[in-house]
Amino acid sequence: MGKQSSQPVTMRVRIGDAEIEVTGPPSFVDARIAEFMKQATATAQRGQSALEAGKGEDVIGDNVIGDKKGLAPGQFFKKLNSKSDVNAVLAAGYYMEKVKAQENFTALEIRDLLGQAKRQPPKNINDAINGNIKKGLIMSAGDRDSRMAFVLTTDGEDAVQNMAKLGG
Repeated sequence: MGKQSSQPVTMRVRIGDAEIEVTGPPSFVDARIAEFMKQATATAQRGQSALEAGKGEDVIGDNVIGDKKGLAPGQFFKKLNSKSDVNAVLAAGYYMEKVKAQENFTALEIRDLLGQAKRQPPKNINDAINGNIKKGLIMSAGDRDSRMAFVLTTDGEDAVQNMAKLGG
C-alpha cells in the first residue's frame, strides 16, 4: 500500500487573472505548478511595485492610462483609438472588467458606460457585440439578472491594448 500511483493527475490553479491546468504524471504536474506559482508570484510582486511607483496608475500594454480607481470613462476613451462602434463596445467591456473589476457585462451596461463617457452609443449595441463575437474578441458568459452577459477573450484584451498603443 506504500506504493505511489503512476496514474495521470490533473490540477488547475488560478492566481488573479493567471490560470494553469496541467495533466500528467504527478511529478510532472508538481513541477509545472511550482513553476507557474513562482512566475505568478514574481508577476504579482512586479505589479505591486509598479503600482506603488506609479501611485496607482494602471498600465494597458506599455501605456499608462491613469489612476485605476478614479479613471473616468471619458478619460479612458480619450486614451484609445476606438473610432468604430465595434471597437467602442470592446473598449467598454474592457473598462467594465479591468477598471470596474466586474466579472462580466451586459449590453445595457455597455450603453450606460458609453453615455457616461459622452460617446454616442451604437444604434444597435447587440450588433456591435455580435461583431466582436464573430472576431473572437467577446464571448457569452451566460445570463445575469435575466440579461445576456459577456466577457472579453484574451484576444479581446490584446485588441484593446493595441488600441491604447495606437491612440494614446
